[in-house]
Amino acid sequence: MSRKNDRDQLLAIDIGATKVCAVAARRNDRRAIEVQGLGVHPCDGLSAQGIVNLETIVSSISNACAKALNQAPGMDVQRAVVGVSGAFIQSQNCSGSVVLSKHGRTVTADDIENCIQSAIQKSTSKDYEVLHAIPRWYRLDETQHIRDPLGMEGSVLQADVHLITGRHSILKNLRRCVQRAGFQVERFVFQPIASSYSTLSDEEKMTGVALVDIGGETTSVVVYYEGGIEHSETLQVGGEDITRDINHYFQTPYENAENLKKYSGSATAESIDPEERLEVVRFKNRRTIIVKKRRLCEIIEARVEYLIEEVIRTLRARDLLGVLFGGIVLTGGSSMLEGLREKAQSLIKKETHIGYPNGVVGYEEIITSPSYSTAIGLLHLGFEKRDEDEAYYGAGMRRVVKRVMKWMHEAF
Repeated sequence: MSRKNDRDQLLAIDIGATKVCAVAARRNDRRAIEVQGLGVHPCDGLSAQGIVNLETIVSSISNACAKALNQAPGMDVQRAVVGVSGAFIQSQNCSGSVVLSKHGRTVTADDIENCIQSAIQKSTSKDYEVLHAIPRWYRLDETQHIRDPLGMEGSVLQADVHLITGRHSILKNLRRCVQRAGFQVERFVFQPIASSYSTLSDEEKMTGVALVDIGGETTSVVVYYEGGIEHSETLQVGGEDITRDINHYFQTPYENAENLKKYSGSATAESIDPEERLEVVRFKNRRTIIVKKRRLCEIIEARVEYLIEEVIRTLRARDLLGVLFGGIVLTGGSSMLEGLREKAQSLIKKETHIGYPNGVVGYEEIITSPSYSTAIGLLHLGFEKRDEDEAYYGAGMRRVVKRVMKWMHEAF
């Protein structure tokens, strides 16, 4: 396979607490991302805290990727962009600086990279590895809030960076899981960062928006304002908590509880006819009982209110509610729960809508479900980073060649 073809083929693996989703895609001559294959396989080997069953994760990754690649004839990929989330991910805002020259000089790409590395080195502990170091803004001497200082002239360059890191031991084991499934990890990506690539517009990021990515075990929040990330955080509550509440209250098998949530549940109990009834299968002798549907929805509503209140708490703690002029975007599989958008909007008091993945062609199933926001975002981010790396290292190689040619000219 040629190097160009290899650059234009990508496998995205979204490892969640309830399932692994794999998407195989290629980039065509018009640079559009074409989804070639999709594979989803159940997985309960990863919790919010980390890996609980390594073999289960390996099996789930293998099955999901096999399904995706079997639908993509001619694709031969060895590397994957992998989405992760959980309590083992940390985020913070930090800063770094470099002295350019006492009398000032032009800022180069290397200066910007060194400035970011300065922030990383000051703020990353040995137990964590960097997933993302995202510049928020730069300062050059007395000029603040510069978006891109490249080519400007000054003496001291400073960078304010949003740093996202993951516990090294857990990422090492996840990397081993992917390798045992037959692939190399090209890069790990914090899942809500990936989701923002497929669901948020540049205008929303400039205006001020909070992306709330509701997963199985966790809910992740990322806030953008004036184009940069203000804050990101993972909350220890998700869609599986709703299912467990139903499972415990009605003493019904877990699969039945999940089906009740998906097909009969609502986050707004008042909208349900108080006389409407449902059949629920109990654990004991698999006996069927009749319950009020509104009671089911009251249980769901209570947990949803707790989830939204946790989102409000984290936004209020950092005084971010006031910058959300673009409102709230809900995504992830649990965002499709009936009444959840309305409940979130009434509690947060901000315009709220569901974020669907976009920017790809093929597979109608994908672009009509927020369940795939992370996987599609991984494709967008993966191709973008490949282009950035090629531009950066290509420019570096050209600089080396220029220096060699200059030396040869001077020497001979």
